[in-house]
Amino acid sequence: MKAPNVNIKDILKRLSFLKNHLALLVPILIAVVALLLLIPTRILGGRLRATVEEQSLRTGKTVDSLIRDVNSAAEAEVMRAEIEARAEDVNAIEALIAQAVQRDLLRYDVFGPDTNETSRLLFERFGQSYRAAIDRLLENVNAGICPARSEIQAALKTAPRSALRTGMGGAYGEGAYGGAPYGGGMDPYGGGGMMGRGQGLGIVTETDKKIVEQICLDRAKAFRVYASPVEVAGYAYWNDWTFENKDKAYQDCWYWQVGYWIIEDVFTSIEQMNQGAESIVSAPVKRLMSVDFTLKKNRAMRGRRGGFARRSKETENPTYVTGTKDALTTPCTGRFTTLPMVEPTGIDVVQFDVKVVIDATQVMPFMEQICTAKPHKFRGFYGDQPEQTYEHNQIGLLETNVSQVERDSYSHYFYRYGDKPVVELDLICEYVFPRTPAFLEIIPKQVKDELQGEEESEG
Repeated sequence: MKAPNVNIKDILKRLSFLKNHLALLVPILIAVVALLLLIPTRILGGRLRATVEEQSLRTGKTVDSLIRDVNSAAEAEVMRAEIEARAEDVNAIEALIAQAVQRDLLRYDVFGPDTNETSRLLFERFGQSYRAAIDRLLENVNAGICPARSEIQAALKTAPRSALRTGMGGAYGEGAYGGAPYGGGMDPYGGGGMMGRGQGLGIVTETDKKIVEQICLDRAKAFRVYASPVEVAGYAYWNDWTFENKDKAYQDCWYWQVGYWIIEDVFTSIEQMNQGAESIVSAPVKRLMSVDFTLKKNRAMRGRRGGFARRSKETENPTYVTGTKDALTTPCTGRFTTLPMVEPTGIDVVQFDVKVVIDATQVMPFMEQICTAKPHKFRGFYGDQPEQTYEHNQIGLLETNVSQVERDSYSHYFYRYGDKPVVELDLICEYVFPRTPAFLEIIPKQVKDELQGEEESEG
Protein backbone atom coordinates (compact mmCIF):
# COMPACT_ATOMS: atom_id res chain seq x y z
CA MET A 1 0.00 0.00 0.00
CA LYS A 2 1.42 3.33 -1.01
CA ALA A 3 1.82 5.92 1.74
CA PRO A 4 0.02 9.22 1.32
CA ASN A 5 2.08 12.14 0.13
CA VAL A 6 1.88 14.64 2.95
CA ASN A 7 3.46 18.04 2.37
CA ILE A 8 4.51 19.23 5.78
CA LYS A 9 5.40 22.66 4.48
CA ASP A 10 1.87 23.30 3.16
CA ILE A 11 0.38 22.31 6.51
CA LEU A 12 2.74 24.62 8.34
CA LYS A 13 1.90 27.44 5.97
CA ARG A 14 -1.83 27.02 6.72
CA LEU A 15 -1.20 26.81 10.41
CA SER A 16 0.86 29.91 10.17
CA PHE A 17 -2.22 31.60 8.60
CA LEU A 18 -4.33 30.53 11.61
CA LYS A 19 -1.56 31.73 13.84
CA ASN A 20 -1.63 35.12 12.17
CA HIS A 21 -5.51 35.30 12.53
CA LEU A 22 -5.85 33.64 15.93
CA ALA A 23 -8.14 36.40 17.15
CA LEU A 24 -10.83 35.34 14.67
CA LEU A 25 -10.77 31.72 15.69
CA VAL A 26 -12.90 32.04 18.81
CA PRO A 27 -15.84 33.91 17.22
CA ILE A 28 -15.79 31.45 14.33
CA LEU A 29 -15.99 28.52 16.67
CA ILE A 30 -18.84 30.15 18.59
CA ALA A 31 -20.77 30.80 15.38
CA VAL A 32 -20.27 27.21 14.26
CA VAL A 33 -21.46 25.86 17.61
CA ALA A 34 -24.47 28.21 17.61
CA LEU A 35 -25.37 27.11 14.13
CA LEU A 36 -25.14 23.52 15.16
CA LEU A 37 -27.40 24.21 18.16
CA LEU A 38 -29.95 26.35 16.28
CA ILE A 39 -30.87 23.73 13.76
CA PRO A 40 -32.03 21.06 16.24
CA THR A 41 -33.67 23.71 18.44
CA ARG A 42 -35.90 24.86 15.58
CA ILE A 43 -36.69 21.30 14.78
CA LEU A 44 -37.47 20.47 18.38
CA GLY A 45 -39.48 23.72 18.84
CA GLY A 46 -41.69 22.88 15.88
CA ARG A 47 -42.30 19.44 17.20
CA LEU A 48 -43.04 20.82 20.68
CA ARG A 49 -45.52 23.34 19.26
CA ALA A 50 -47.25 20.61 17.36
CA THR A 51 -47.39 18.48 20.47
CA VAL A 52 -48.82 21.36 22.56
CA GLU A 53 -51.44 22.11 19.94
CA GLU A 54 -52.27 18.44 19.62
CA GLN A 55 -52.49 17.68 23.27
CA SER A 56 -52.82 20.75 25.50
CA LEU A 57 -54.78 23.23 23.36
CA ARG A 58 -57.11 20.70 21.85
CA THR A 59 -57.72 19.20 25.27
CA GLY A 60 -58.40 22.67 26.66
CA LYS A 61 -60.95 23.37 23.94
CA THR A 62 -62.61 20.06 24.69
CA VAL A 63 -62.74 20.92 28.37
CA ASP A 64 -64.25 24.35 27.59
CA SER A 65 -66.86 22.73 25.40
CA LEU A 66 -67.72 20.22 28.09
CA ILE A 67 -68.01 23.01 30.64
CA ARG A 68 -70.39 24.91 28.37
CA ASP A 69 -72.44 21.79 27.85
CA VAL A 70 -72.62 21.23 31.60
CA ASN A 71 -73.76 24.85 32.20
CA SER A 72 -76.40 24.58 29.50
CA ALA A 73 -77.71 21.36 30.98
CA ALA A 74 -77.83 22.91 34.45
CA GLU A 75 -79.58 25.99 33.12
CA ALA A 76 -82.08 23.82 31.31
CA GLU A 77 -82.86 22.01 34.54
CA VAL A 78 -83.36 25.31 36.34
CA MET A 79 -85.58 26.59 33.53
CA ARG A 80 -87.56 23.38 33.56
CA ALA A 81 -88.11 23.73 37.29
CA GLU A 82 -89.23 27.34 36.84
CA ILE A 83 -91.58 26.41 34.02
CA GLU A 84 -93.09 23.64 36.10
CA ALA A 85 -93.46 26.01 39.06
CA ARG A 86 -95.21 28.58 36.88
CA ALA A 87 -97.48 25.89 35.49
CA GLU A 88 -98.36 24.88 39.04
CA ASP A 89 -99.11 28.53 39.85
CA VAL A 90 -101.41 28.78 36.85
CA ASN A 91 -103.19 25.58 37.85
CA ALA A 92 -103.49 26.80 41.44
CA ILE A 93 -104.93 30.14 40.27
CA GLU A 94 -107.43 28.37 38.05
CA ALA A 95 -108.41 26.14 40.95
CA LEU A 96 -108.87 29.17 43.23
CA ILE A 97 -110.95 30.89 40.57
CA ALA A 98 -113.19 27.86 40.33
CA GLN A 99 -113.40 27.53 44.11
CA ALA A 100 -114.34 31.19 44.53
CA VAL A 101 -117.74 30.57 42.97
CA GLN A 102 -118.24 27.10 44.40
CA ARG A 103 -120.48 28.30 47.21
CA ASP A 104 -123.35 26.78 49.10
CA LEU A 105 -126.80 27.94 48.02
CA LEU A 106 -129.59 29.08 50.31
CA ARG A 107 -131.86 26.59 48.57
CA TYR A 108 -130.83 23.86 46.14
CA ASP A 109 -134.28 23.44 44.64
CA VAL A 110 -134.38 26.88 43.03
CA PHE A 111 -131.34 27.00 40.75
CA GLY A 112 -130.04 24.67 38.08
CA PRO A 113 -130.72 23.66 34.49
CA ASP A 114 -133.51 21.25 35.42
CA THR A 115 -135.40 23.75 37.56
CA ASN A 116 -138.63 24.97 36.05
CA GLU A 117 -140.77 25.36 39.13
CA THR A 118 -143.61 27.84 38.96
CA SER A 119 -145.17 27.46 42.40
CA ARG A 120 -144.93 30.62 44.47
CA LEU A 121 -144.26 28.47 47.54
CA LEU A 122 -140.80 27.64 46.18
CA PHE A 123 -139.86 31.31 46.09
CA GLU A 124 -141.48 32.09 49.41
CA ARG A 125 -139.38 29.33 50.96
CA PHE A 126 -136.31 30.98 49.47
CA GLY A 127 -137.27 34.23 51.18
CA GLN A 128 -137.66 32.41 54.48
CA SER A 129 -134.26 30.80 54.04
CA TYR A 130 -132.73 34.20 53.30
CA ARG A 131 -134.11 35.77 56.45
CA ALA A 132 -133.09 32.77 58.55
CA ALA A 133 -129.55 32.96 57.16
CA ILE A 134 -129.31 36.68 58.07
CA ASP A 135 -130.51 35.85 61.58
CA ARG A 136 -127.69 33.29 61.87
CA LEU A 137 -125.11 35.85 60.73
CA LEU A 138 -126.31 38.27 63.40
CA GLU A 139 -126.09 35.55 66.01
CA ASN A 140 -122.57 34.60 64.93
CA VAL A 141 -121.26 38.12 65.55
CA ASN A 142 -123.22 38.41 68.84
CA ALA A 143 -125.19 41.37 67.54
CA GLY A 144 -127.77 43.34 69.46
CA ILE A 145 -129.71 46.59 69.28
CA CYS A 146 -129.69 49.64 71.47
CA PRO A 147 -132.39 49.93 74.18
CA ALA A 148 -135.94 50.40 72.98
CA ARG A 149 -137.88 53.47 74.02
CA SER A 150 -140.28 51.27 75.94
CA GLU A 151 -137.40 50.08 78.13
CA ILE A 152 -136.34 53.66 78.85
CA GLN A 153 -139.93 54.61 79.63
CA ALA A 154 -140.44 51.72 82.04
CA ALA A 155 -137.22 52.56 83.91
CA LEU A 156 -138.00 56.24 84.18
CA LYS A 157 -141.49 55.60 85.51
CA THR A 158 -140.05 53.89 88.56
CA ALA A 159 -137.43 56.59 89.19
CA PRO A 160 -137.87 59.39 91.78
CA ARG A 161 -140.05 62.39 90.81
CA SER A 162 -141.84 60.32 88.21
CA ALA A 163 -144.95 62.42 88.82
CA LEU A 164 -143.17 65.35 87.18
CA ARG A 165 -142.75 63.40 83.99
CA THR A 166 -145.24 63.32 81.19
CA GLY A 167 -145.80 60.33 78.94
CA MET A 168 -143.68 59.08 76.12
CA GLY A 169 -146.13 59.70 73.34
CA GLY A 170 -145.86 62.25 70.63
CA ALA A 171 -142.27 63.38 70.83
CA TYR A 172 -140.67 60.52 68.97
CA GLY A 173 -142.13 58.17 66.41
CA GLU A 174 -141.15 54.53 66.76
CA GLY A 175 -137.91 53.64 65.04
CA ALA A 176 -137.63 50.90 62.50
CA TYR A 177 -137.22 48.33 65.23
CA GLY A 178 -138.13 50.34 68.33
CA GLY A 179 -134.53 50.97 69.30
CA ALA A 180 -133.25 54.38 68.23
CA PRO A 181 -135.03 57.77 68.33
CA TYR A 182 -135.39 58.06 64.55
CA GLY A 183 -138.45 60.23 64.29
CA GLY A 184 -137.20 63.09 66.39
CA GLY A 185 -136.65 66.72 65.76
CA MET A 186 -135.88 67.96 69.24
CA ASP A 187 -133.60 67.68 72.28
CA PRO A 188 -132.82 64.00 73.05
CA TYR A 189 -133.46 64.74 76.70
CA GLY A 190 -136.97 65.91 75.99
CA GLY A 191 -136.45 69.65 75.88
CA GLY A 192 -137.17 71.98 72.95
CA GLY A 193 -139.35 71.22 69.99
CA MET A 194 -143.10 71.25 70.22
CA MET A 195 -143.34 69.54 73.59
CA GLY A 196 -140.87 71.70 75.50
CA ARG A 197 -138.45 70.68 78.23
CA GLY A 198 -139.52 67.72 80.31
CA GLN A 199 -141.55 66.23 77.47
CA GLY A 200 -140.63 63.56 74.95
CA LEU A 201 -138.69 60.95 76.88
CA GLY A 202 -139.51 62.62 80.15
CA ILE A 203 -135.87 63.12 81.15
CA VAL A 204 -135.90 66.12 83.49
CA THR A 205 -133.29 65.42 86.20
CA GLU A 206 -129.67 64.33 86.42
CA THR A 207 -130.93 61.08 87.92
CA ASP A 208 -132.97 60.49 84.80
CA LYS A 209 -129.88 60.98 82.64
CA LYS A 210 -127.90 58.54 84.79
CA ILE A 211 -130.67 55.95 84.49
CA VAL A 212 -130.70 56.24 80.70
CA GLU A 213 -126.88 56.11 80.60
CA GLN A 214 -126.78 52.95 82.69
CA ILE A 215 -129.44 51.21 80.60
CA CYS A 216 -127.58 52.04 77.39
CA LEU A 217 -124.21 51.03 78.81
CA ASP A 218 -125.54 47.71 80.09
CA ARG A 219 -126.87 46.96 76.62
CA ALA A 220 -123.49 47.81 75.05
CA LYS A 221 -121.77 45.41 77.42
CA ALA A 222 -124.19 42.61 76.57
CA PHE A 223 -123.27 42.40 72.86
CA ARG A 224 -120.21 42.57 70.63
CA VAL A 225 -121.63 44.78 67.87
CA TYR A 226 -124.75 46.82 67.27
CA ALA A 227 -126.63 45.36 64.31
CA SER A 228 -130.18 44.55 63.35
CA PRO A 229 -131.88 42.79 60.43
CA VAL A 230 -133.27 46.16 59.39
CA GLU A 231 -129.76 47.32 58.56
CA VAL A 232 -129.22 44.34 56.25
CA ALA A 233 -130.49 44.66 52.69
CA GLY A 234 -133.06 42.08 51.65
CA TYR A 235 -134.41 41.20 55.09
CA ALA A 236 -137.38 43.57 54.92
CA TYR A 237 -137.65 42.94 51.17
CA TRP A 238 -138.38 39.25 51.64
CA ASN A 239 -140.65 39.92 54.57
CA ASP A 240 -142.96 41.87 52.23
CA TRP A 241 -142.23 39.92 49.04
CA THR A 242 -145.15 39.02 46.80
CA PHE A 243 -145.21 36.80 43.76
CA GLU A 244 -145.67 38.69 40.50
CA ASN A 245 -144.59 36.17 37.87
CA LYS A 246 -142.14 33.33 37.45
CA ASP A 247 -139.46 35.33 35.61
CA LYS A 248 -139.38 38.07 38.24
CA ALA A 249 -139.32 35.48 41.02
CA TYR A 250 -136.28 33.69 39.59
CA GLN A 251 -134.48 36.98 39.11
CA ASP A 252 -135.21 37.99 42.70
CA CYS A 253 -133.97 34.69 44.08
CA TRP A 254 -130.72 34.75 42.11
CA TYR A 255 -129.84 38.37 42.83
CA TRP A 256 -130.49 37.91 46.53
CA GLN A 257 -128.48 34.70 46.54
CA VAL A 258 -125.58 36.76 45.17
CA GLY A 259 -126.39 39.48 47.70
CA TYR A 260 -126.30 36.99 50.56
CA TRP A 261 -122.79 35.82 49.62
CA ILE A 262 -121.64 39.43 49.75
CA ILE A 263 -123.38 40.17 53.06
CA GLU A 264 -121.91 37.00 54.52
CA ASP A 265 -118.40 38.29 53.78
CA VAL A 266 -119.18 41.60 55.50
CA PHE A 267 -120.29 39.77 58.64
CA THR A 268 -117.24 37.50 58.48
CA SER A 269 -115.01 40.60 58.38
CA ILE A 270 -116.77 42.07 61.42
CA GLU A 271 -116.47 38.77 63.27
CA GLN A 272 -112.74 38.60 62.57
CA MET A 273 -112.19 42.21 63.64
CA ASN A 274 -114.11 41.79 66.90
CA GLN A 275 -112.67 38.40 67.77
CA GLY A 276 -111.58 38.39 71.40
CA ALA A 277 -113.47 41.57 72.35
CA GLU A 278 -115.64 41.28 75.44
CA SER A 279 -118.32 43.74 74.34
CA ILE A 280 -119.14 46.66 72.08
CA VAL A 281 -117.26 48.93 74.45
CA SER A 282 -113.94 47.25 73.63
CA ALA A 283 -114.70 45.95 70.12
CA PRO A 284 -113.04 47.62 67.10
CA VAL A 285 -116.24 47.54 65.00
CA LYS A 286 -118.96 49.08 67.14
CA ARG A 287 -121.97 49.15 64.88
CA LEU A 288 -123.12 47.95 61.48
CA MET A 289 -125.21 50.84 60.21
CA SER A 290 -126.07 49.36 56.82
CA VAL A 291 -125.24 46.92 54.05
CA ASP A 292 -126.90 48.05 50.85
CA PHE A 293 -126.75 47.63 47.09
CA THR A 294 -128.00 51.09 46.17
CA LEU A 295 -127.01 54.61 47.20
CA LYS A 296 -130.27 56.48 46.74
CA LYS A 297 -131.70 55.46 50.09
CA ASN A 298 -128.28 55.22 51.68
CA ARG A 299 -127.26 58.81 51.12
CA ALA A 300 -130.28 60.75 50.01
CA MET A 301 -133.10 59.14 52.00
CA ARG A 302 -131.33 57.72 55.02
CA GLY A 303 -128.31 59.86 54.32
CA ARG A 304 -125.22 60.75 56.24
CA ARG A 305 -127.43 62.62 58.69
CA GLY A 306 -128.46 59.27 60.09
CA GLY A 307 -132.22 59.50 59.58
CA PHE A 308 -134.02 56.27 58.71
CA ALA A 309 -136.31 55.63 55.76
CA ARG A 310 -137.98 52.38 54.87
CA ARG A 311 -136.20 50.68 52.00
CA SER A 312 -137.86 50.67 48.63
CA LYS A 313 -138.44 47.21 47.16
CA GLU A 314 -137.94 48.54 43.63
CA THR A 315 -134.48 49.92 44.30
CA GLU A 316 -133.05 47.52 46.85
CA ASN A 317 -132.09 44.51 44.74
CA PRO A 318 -128.45 43.72 44.04
CA THR A 319 -127.67 44.06 40.36
CA TYR A 320 -124.86 43.21 37.98
CA VAL A 321 -122.86 46.28 37.03
CA THR A 322 -122.73 46.31 33.23
CA GLY A 323 -121.77 49.98 32.92
CA THR A 324 -121.66 53.26 34.76
CA LYS A 325 -125.45 53.52 34.71
CA ASP A 326 -125.63 50.51 37.07
CA ALA A 327 -122.70 51.55 39.25
CA LEU A 328 -122.72 53.07 42.72
CA THR A 329 -119.48 54.74 41.70
CA THR A 330 -117.25 54.71 38.64
CA PRO A 331 -114.93 51.77 39.37
CA CYS A 332 -111.24 52.67 39.49
CA THR A 333 -110.60 49.06 38.45
CA GLY A 334 -112.60 49.52 35.24
CA ARG A 335 -114.37 46.22 35.85
CA PHE A 336 -117.88 45.55 34.60
CA THR A 337 -119.94 42.44 34.03
CA THR A 338 -118.98 40.76 30.77
CA LEU A 339 -121.80 40.50 28.26
CA PRO A 340 -123.35 38.42 26.89
CA MET A 341 -123.77 36.04 29.80
CA VAL A 342 -123.79 32.91 27.68
CA GLU A 343 -120.12 31.94 27.48
CA PRO A 344 -118.11 30.57 30.44
CA THR A 345 -115.66 33.45 30.22
CA GLY A 346 -115.40 36.88 31.74
CA ILE A 347 -116.60 38.12 35.12
CA ASP A 348 -119.77 39.22 36.89
CA VAL A 349 -119.51 42.36 39.05
CA VAL A 350 -121.77 43.62 41.83
CA GLN A 351 -121.16 46.86 43.75
CA PHE A 352 -122.32 47.34 47.34
CA ASP A 353 -122.10 49.85 50.16
CA VAL A 354 -121.27 49.10 53.79
CA LYS A 355 -121.34 51.62 56.61
CA VAL A 356 -120.02 51.01 60.13
CA VAL A 357 -119.16 52.89 63.29
CA ILE A 358 -115.60 51.91 64.13
CA ASP A 359 -112.72 52.73 66.44
CA ALA A 360 -110.85 55.57 64.72
CA THR A 361 -107.57 53.65 64.93
CA GLN A 362 -109.06 50.56 63.23
CA VAL A 363 -110.13 52.06 59.91
CA MET A 364 -107.21 50.69 57.89
CA PRO A 365 -107.25 47.24 59.57
CA PHE A 366 -110.96 46.91 58.76
CA MET A 367 -110.39 47.89 55.15
CA GLU A 368 -107.64 45.30 54.93
CA GLN A 369 -109.78 42.67 56.63
CA ILE A 370 -112.72 43.11 54.29
CA CYS A 371 -110.38 42.47 51.34
CA THR A 372 -108.70 39.34 52.75
CA ALA A 373 -109.43 35.75 51.74
CA LYS A 374 -112.30 34.08 53.55
CA PRO A 375 -113.17 30.39 53.94
CA HIS A 376 -116.43 28.86 52.78
CA LYS A 377 -118.07 25.47 52.65
CA PHE A 378 -119.16 23.73 49.48
CA ARG A 379 -121.29 20.62 49.02
CA GLY A 380 -121.77 20.79 45.29
CA PHE A 381 -124.10 23.09 43.38
CA TYR A 382 -126.91 20.67 44.16
CA GLY A 383 -125.90 19.88 47.74
CA ASP A 384 -125.15 16.24 46.92
CA GLN A 385 -121.36 16.11 47.40
CA PRO A 386 -119.12 15.69 50.46
CA GLU A 387 -118.52 19.00 52.20
CA GLN A 388 -115.23 20.72 51.39
CA THR A 389 -113.65 23.93 52.67
CA TYR A 390 -112.41 26.42 50.08
CA GLU A 391 -111.26 30.04 50.10
CA HIS A 392 -112.41 33.07 48.15
CA ASN A 393 -111.21 36.67 47.90
CA GLN A 394 -113.54 38.73 45.74
CA ILE A 395 -113.94 42.17 47.37
CA GLY A 396 -112.20 45.30 46.12
CA LEU A 397 -112.49 48.81 47.57
CA LEU A 398 -113.65 51.53 45.21
CA GLU A 399 -114.46 54.50 47.43
CA THR A 400 -114.06 55.37 51.10
CA ASN A 401 -115.50 58.10 53.30
CA VAL A 402 -114.76 58.77 56.97
CA SER A 403 -116.89 61.17 58.98
CA GLN A 404 -117.16 62.25 62.58
CA VAL A 405 -119.64 60.62 64.95
CA GLU A 406 -121.84 63.06 66.83
CA ARG A 407 -122.67 60.95 69.85
CA ASP A 408 -125.52 63.18 71.02
CA SER A 409 -127.26 63.16 67.65
CA TYR A 410 -130.51 61.26 67.21
CA SER A 411 -128.91 58.44 65.26
CA HIS A 412 -126.34 57.73 68.00
CA TYR A 413 -127.99 58.86 71.23
CA PHE A 414 -128.91 55.44 72.66
CA TYR A 415 -125.65 53.83 71.50
CA ARG A 416 -122.55 53.55 73.67
CA TYR A 417 -119.26 53.11 71.83
CA GLY A 418 -116.77 53.36 74.68
CA ASP A 419 -114.35 56.16 75.53
CA LYS A 420 -112.10 55.94 72.45
CA PRO A 421 -112.74 58.17 69.42
CA VAL A 422 -114.99 56.56 66.82
CA VAL A 423 -115.88 57.45 63.23
CA GLU A 424 -118.42 56.47 60.61
CA LEU A 425 -116.69 54.54 57.83
CA ASP A 426 -118.57 54.32 54.55
CA LEU A 427 -117.14 51.96 51.90
CA ILE A 428 -118.25 51.38 48.34
CA CYS A 429 -116.90 48.03 47.21
CA GLU A 430 -117.09 45.71 44.24
CA TYR A 431 -117.57 41.96 44.38
CA VAL A 432 -116.21 39.99 41.42
CA PHE A 433 -117.53 36.58 40.43
CA PRO A 434 -115.24 34.77 37.96
CA ARG A 435 -117.44 33.00 35.47
CA THR A 436 -116.91 29.26 35.16
CA PRO A 437 -118.95 26.69 33.22
CA ALA A 438 -120.39 25.16 36.40
CA PHE A 439 -121.27 28.57 37.86
CA LEU A 440 -122.85 29.72 34.61
CA GLU A 441 -124.99 26.58 34.62
CA ILE A 442 -126.82 27.47 37.82
CA ILE A 443 -127.60 31.08 36.86
CA PRO A 444 -131.30 31.19 35.91
CA LYS A 445 -132.15 31.70 32.28
CA GLN A 446 -134.31 34.68 33.26
CA VAL A 447 -131.21 36.52 34.54
CA LYS A 448 -129.21 35.76 31.40
CA ASP A 449 -132.08 36.88 29.19
CA GLU A 450 -132.45 40.10 31.16
CA LEU A 451 -128.78 40.97 30.72
CA GLN A 452 -128.90 39.95 27.08
CA GLY A 453 -131.77 42.38 26.60
CA GLU A 454 -129.75 45.15 28.22
CA GLU A 455 -126.84 44.48 25.86
CA GLU A 456 -129.10 44.58 22.80
CA SER A 457 -130.75 47.82 23.92
CA GLU A 458 -127.35 49.43 24.46
CA GLY A 459 -126.15 48.11 21.11
